[in-house]
Parts: sequence; C-alpha cells; structure tokens
Amino acid sequence: MTLTFCQVPPSLALVTVSALLAASAAGQSQPPRLRYEPPADLLHSALGPPENYESTRINASLQIYVFRPAGSDVGGRFRQTLLREWIAPQYQEAQLASPPVFGALSVPGAEAAYSAQFAEASFGVARPRVRLLIVARGAAAIVDAQAASPQAWQVAQASFDALIATLRVDEGGATARAVTPASRALAGLYVGMKQKFVSAIGPGIGAGSGGFVQAMHLYLLSEDGRVYRAYDDIRTPGGDIRRFDFDAAEQADPVNSGHYAVQGARLILTMGERGEETMNVPLRQDGRLTIETVEYTRQR
Repeated sequence: MTLTFCQVPPSLALVTVSALLAASAAGQSQPPRLRYEPPADLLHSALGPPENYESTRINASLQIYVFRPAGSDVGGRFRQTLLREWIAPQYQEAQLASPPVFGALSVPGAEAAYSAQFAEASFGVARPRVRLLIVARGAAAIVDAQAASPQAWQVAQASFDALIATLRVDEGGATARAVTPASRALAGLYVGMKQKFVSAIGPGIGAGSGGFVQAMHLYLLSEDGRVYRAYDDIRTPGGDIRRFDFDAAEQADPVNSGHYAVQGARLILTMGERGEETMNVPLRQDGRLTIETVEYTRQR
C-alpha cells in the first residue's frame, strides 16, 4: 500500500502486559503476531510500548500496537472512532482537521485490514496521519503514522511505505531454549535503580516532552533462557515468578522481551523482536548483575 496523503486545506489504550496476562490466565488463546521489517532510516526507540520508530530525516514517527482481543464489530468501531482509545496518550489526536478517508489493504495472514487517512489540527497546522487496523483470529493490531506537517509527511512517506509493505501476520509465541545448569542457577528476579523518562502530557505540550526520575528497574530471567524487563513492577500470578507468561509479555511489550545465553563467564542478553539490542554482562558469584552500569540484585 502506498500512503498517498490527500491534500488538506490550510483551514483545516494501550495494551499492557498485565491485561494480556489476565487474558492468558482466563484461558484465552495466544494472540497472533504482527511481523514487519523497518527500513534503516526509521530509528527504533527503546521506550515503549508501543513500539516507536522515529524518522532520522524529519519530524515524523510511526507506532505499532500489538494484537489485542477485539470483537467482530472492530472494523465498524474503527470507522466511527478511529479506535483513538487504543492509542497511547502522547500520540492521541486531539482534533481532526477534516473527516477521515477510509480504505482497505491486503496484509498476508490477516483476515482484514483497513486504513484511515486524516489530519490532526494542531496550532493552525494540519498534521497528516495514517492509521491501519489489522484483524486476525479475533484480535486486532494498529499501525499509526504521523508527521509534523504535509511537507514532513512527503519526506517520511517512503520510509512508512517500506515498513507497511513488509507487514504480515503469523502465530504468536516464541520458542523456549533448553534448561541448563547455568540457566537454572541464573533464573530469578533482579532489581536495580535506573533513570526513567516520564512524559509530560497536557495542552500545548508536544510528544516527547518530560523528564527523568530515579525508578526501580527489574529483569526477570527464566530457566529456559527467556528474559523480560520493566520499570516499577513485574506482575506474576500469585506472586510466583515461575508462572510469569513470557509469551504474553512478548506480545504486549516486544521491546523489553528477549532471550539470554551463558557463554563462559559472560551473560549475553538479546532484547527486541529482531534482536535489536545486545548486552554483554560479566557473571558474578554474589547474586548480582551489572547491566549497562546499573547494579541489579537478585531478589528471588
């Protein structure tokens, strides 16, 4: 699909890990997975969810919201509300400059896919946006692209088109690795303190505004080589970390999900859906890990 944005006159909820864990605990099947290949000039941000890709050429960005359970009326709701409530607060449109233009596209593995082209009225400027809804097996995902101006959209459009052309849907879940004595010894919850970016949200405050605060940061390592990290808290059924659903976490927050391996006296952490981030961590004998200058202590 080529995102040809319509000429606009000058007058012109977020999936959380806990929600997916609750769905898993209720016996629902694992949601499908949205796969894609971002071009080199879209820079992947470590902040999320959602997965965020910033243009390295212009003020434009694209967010990807993973599959979440959706009713059979999700297509109609998309046409009525653009599913604005599914969009993270810092990216939600405040006021439309003109009615959306709806269309359809083909995404391999999806049962249906819809597009909406619209512009957001922002301080007298029409900010072009395109939102895609991908539906598969009782769930839906969103791809949301925006630019600061029509001129910025023209610059970023080729990058957005390149990513969208690779969209496809397959089964969710990741393959666990074999349990080894080393992974069994390492498995557990590690806690440290790290700087956390807190967004400032309000009228006239642009996306990306805010500041850093000191916050608790956690890494959870499984016996079969999987890892998940988060700020503040990692919820587990009954407080038992052995029951943490790594598949649900990977669906909700792929940026902070990954695998680890022990290579000699080093721990290799690989994070992200495509292994975008790799960390080489020295192993210690005192139940602690130093990851990117932050010291983490094993709690349990």
